[in-house]
Amino acid sequence: MSNKGKLTVLIVNILMCVGLILLTYFFMSGWGVLVRAAFYAIAGVGIAASVVAFFWNKIAVLKTAFILLIVAVVMLVAFIVISEVGHLNDYDSDEEKISGLVKIISDTGAWGMAVYVLIQVLQVVILPLPAVVCYVPGAIIWGAPMATLLASIGVIMGSVIAYFIGRIWGKKAVIWIAGKETTEKYSAYFGKRGKGIFVIMQILPFFPDDILCMIAGLTSMNFVYFLVVMCTVRPAIISVYCFLSGGSVIPFSGWGIYVWIAIFVVCIVLAVLSFKYQDKFESWLISKFSRRKKGEVQAKIQSLQNQLPPEYAANNAISEEKEREADGNAPSPEANKKE
Repeated sequence: MSNKGKLTVLIVNILMCVGLILLTYFFMSGWGVLVRAAFYAIAGVGIAASVVAFFWNKIAVLKTAFILLIVAVVMLVAFIVISEVGHLNDYDSDEEKISGLVKIISDTGAWGMAVYVLIQVLQVVILPLPAVVCYVPGAIIWGAPMATLLASIGVIMGSVIAYFIGRIWGKKAVIWIAGKETTEKYSAYFGKRGKGIFVIMQILPFFPDDILCMIAGLTSMNFVYFLVVMCTVRPAIISVYCFLSGGSVIPFSGWGIYVWIAIFVVCIVLAVLSFKYQDKFESWLISKFSRRKKGEVQAKIQSLQNQLPPEYAANNAISEEKEREADGNAPSPEANKKE
């Protein structure tokens, strides 16, 4: 991206953050301090992340901030419209407003569930939304079990679409979406270390798991293996988010408030650390996995050699002796040992 393009994205990001602040100030006055503070915080983080990404030349972060801010603005506008149409401002407390909002969405029945599944598909293929934005609302509206099922269906569908984007449209399409550096780096990882590293990257939160689905389509990874990984790993991770956010494990009142604050702080710290040390962590992980793979190969070779008949070893020794006789200058193994 050219400097002019980066500057344009930076300006648009800042304008969207200003829009978030103004919309919150003028249209969210009936909501509590925490709700308004959340939107103000999103705007502040958006400005900070965009400025830092611009000056550090982190194009991927700048683009991600652009997409997330668009989503935040759309969500806030939808929030305001639903509040006006559903008369949520007539309620006294935020708890009553949220309950009214949940009732409005749940009353849509199958249509609301279909929209929720569609959002999961889009967040894999197009919108890199955080998990808390994708899974938590479903757990609050339909409960953890149903939210896990709906989100898993949408995420698996989106992952399959992402895989075939790489398989059918090829490297140029993936580079256009994920960037050249990311595409080439993870393609090399999958090509050299095999399928196991793909599973590890899907489990750990430090890697762009949705983009990795597209890159997997560029490699020799077959679709059956990819689908099995998606159907086992993704629902397990989604269920953790849904059951934790449903309020049944950690309540949203009493002692649960302090736990949620601690979880929020830990997530922020991990996000900052992953942003700063992701490259070092990737190098460490790849080196560990590479050494294990190398050890497995050596053990396999040794096992095959042990299975060879004794005649092979004798013939091999005779061949080495003849080579030394043909080359009078070649030192014997005993001479090498003495040296």
